[in-house]
Amino acid sequence: MLPRSTVFAISAAILALPTSGRAAEKQPEINSPIPTIGVIRYGMSDSSIGKLSFLSQGPVADRIFASCKTGELCEIVGTVKGDGIVRVTKATRVKPFVGPRDPIVYVYSHFKEDAGSFWLEDDDLESLFTPRMADLMVKSRRASEILESESAGAGPWTLAQDWIIRGVKVEADDRGPGKALAMATFRNFAAQEPKPQTITFDMVKTEGGWRIDDMQFPREERTARSGNSSRLSDMLKAEIVEGDKEKREKEAKAAASGSLCRLGEGEIFTCSAKGKQYSICASGQTNALPHDWIEYRAGTPAKPELVHRSAKVGASGSFYGAFELFPKGEVAYVRFSRDGYDYTAYSNENSRPQTSGVIVRKDGRRVADIKCAGGKEDAMPRSATKMSSNMILAVPYDADQLE
Repeated sequence: MLPRSTVFAISAAILALPTSGRAAEKQPEINSPIPTIGVIRYGMSDSSIGKLSFLSQGPVADRIFASCKTGELCEIVGTVKGDGIVRVTKATRVKPFVGPRDPIVYVYSHFKEDAGSFWLEDDDLESLFTPRMADLMVKSRRASEILESESAGAGPWTLAQDWIIRGVKVEADDRGPGKALAMATFRNFAAQEPKPQTITFDMVKTEGGWRIDDMQFPREERTARSGNSSRLSDMLKAEIVEGDKEKREKEAKAAASGSLCRLGEGEIFTCSAKGKQYSICASGQTNALPHDWIEYRAGTPAKPELVHRSAKVGASGSFYGAFELFPKGEVAYVRFSRDGYDYTAYSNENSRPQTSGVIVRKDGRRVADIKCAGGKEDAMPRSATKMSSNMILAVPYDADQLE
């Protein structure tokens, strides 16, 4: 059934959309300088660096393209509004890594005493790592999301959560054509005993320059998860295996619970009737806005009978929702149209007993009234802030939809 908090979500959808009588909700502007590292990707209207976008024409683009070209690794500092760059104060092209020391020196140049950080988005990892290593790191990041833990490859540079790094020294030894062994040695003065620590890097020369193919940490950094290996690749592989196992277990649990929403998706509605499930799911967790799409699913996990997706609010086939508060409880519904049929998923807390289900109409005539036999309401988020979806357009309540 529709959880109580969904009624707040339907109202909140109005705020997420510009209308003739209401201005679009303003995105907050981050005025403090935001440093970003990433590969420049050019588009006809919008371009991007990392996860941030900017207009391909205008002052921001002029400032960035004056220093960096498409496909190059670039560092910028600027002002961000939402996911967009609105002002640039500095743009610097990262020089190609022509020597095996260069990638390591570059990374550690971002750590000054107890300040600084270094992060690359998934699509940019091959600017620093070999394709093999970049693939492992991406898969590890997805596994860590499932495991709800920090990825082994999230921050391997300092070997600690608290650090004051001093005296960084990077050396490299040739190990044959196109191969080298690099070593970064430093002291962490945030530790009780700031003894020298060394991270070893397997370096490989590619067409784009030198790249990191693996990392080996001090023996004390070994983990039971990775079979007591101190190599980053082994840690990532172990995390991927554990994440896959956890994913299968969670998917099996979700399938058994009566929901057709998959792991990582947001659940707006779900119920079961006569051995089938009916769910409305969103692209991400219900508190992870904005959603990219919303989807109605009917059938079973093994045999879906109807799947309807909308990725544009207000367009043909999009979702509409409404609610009304009555003395005994609220009544809410979400509806959409497809192939001449109109589908309404509803939750009625005003009736006794309370009811939920899906009503199907053809040319205004009811052709199906699916009464749900309960759902997994106990597993639904109850907070209004977790249930809002920008993919549901709020409309005035119409009691005829449930008649």
